[in-house]
Amino acid sequence: MTIAVGNNPLAECLTESESGFELSLPESLPGELATHVADLLLAARGKPVAVDAGSVKRIDTPCIQVLLSAARCWRDDRLPMSISAQSEMFSDNLTTLGLTTAELEVGDANHV
Repeated sequence: MTIAVGNNPLAECLTESESGFELSLPESLPGELATHVADLLLAARGKPVAVDAGSVKRIDTPCIQVLLSAARCWRDDRLPMSISAQSEMFSDNLTTLGLTTAELEVGDANHV
């Protein structure tokens, strides 16, 4: 089920299932989309979320900052947040910023 999030151009990227939410990131995430990604994550707050970054070919730092902030929120809420897939470009961008996927994940023994 797609979640209604107003005029968000990324609304179709967030779906809900019995186990929580899945956020499928689009190919291009320029910085000006960061607020839209944040709005989607806020709509998913309170339930587990899996982020699919497998299609990402471009992601700017503000969007990664939103994902980091979300991981903190999910950690505070003691709910799982995972990266279900990631493209090489997504991984490379994290590495450039000195980050790892583990810093965006919450909820198991390795990501508490």
